[in-house]
Amino acid sequence: MFSLDHPLKSPLFDYYAPLGASYRGLLSIPHSGEDIPSVFEEFLSGDYRAYQEDVDTKVNELIDIQALQRAGVAVLVAHVHRICVDLNRAEANCVLFWKENTHGKRLVIKDPTVAETERFIETYHRPYYELLKSSLQELEKRKTGPVSMVDLHSMPSRPTEYHLKQNPNQKLHRSDFCLSDRKGKTCEPAFINFFRDALEARGHSAALNDPYVGGFVTEFVDRFRTNNIQIEINRAIYLDETTKALVPNQAIPLRTHLTETLIAGFERFDS
Repeated sequence: MFSLDHPLKSPLFDYYAPLGASYRGLLSIPHSGEDIPSVFEEFLSGDYRAYQEDVDTKVNELIDIQALQRAGVAVLVAHVHRICVDLNRAEANCVLFWKENTHGKRLVIKDPTVAETERFIETYHRPYYELLKSSLQELEKRKTGPVSMVDLHSMPSRPTEYHLKQNPNQKLHRSDFCLSDRKGKTCEPAFINFFRDALEARGHSAALNDPYVGGFVTEFVDRFRTNNIQIEINRAIYLDETTKALVPNQAIPLRTHLTETLIAGFERFDS
């Protein structure tokens, strides 16, 4: 599994194995997928524009996957849309969780049965976590110290009404990056501080655990011997938030900055 010359592709995700003898860490991208399997269509509104509001649009294009592979970093990219099965949530609330998007537009028009819900979990949620688990176990075998893991997301440039309900005290202007470790629980301080400082050195603003503290992937990965953080990218620094199109003169340099920062971090904490 970890010596593949080509990515492991399935309808659910792509797994890009590290290349060469060194295996330094794992990068997970669970929310950039836009695929809506036909089995979900009867449960959804059909408003495709509403579906797109909360996707981590094109985050998988903001990294140089081959460069990460050459540096010994495995990359896991999900395909399934988060409104169908949210891979950053536990099994109990991952299926068709988003009844409305964060702008209040209706998404779900019908709830699945208990049997349907279990089938969706078994088909779409568990395989992602089984691959996370096997990758982390393989890393633990190879390392003496904590192994490195980053869960990569994007966030709207301003909080929506939904976000303000969740946290009414959050700032209206968001930093370029939010780095989260569940308020100090999932990594040693030097790990998250390294990524913050490296991004700031490249001219970006970066906040810790503001406005997000990490999701279920971060919580799950903390069961292993890891340094593990979530990184959220402000969509305004690479994307037209209305059309969802990449802005090349922003996205291209960001891809370089982010890839080099990730590689430097994985190399720095390779033990």
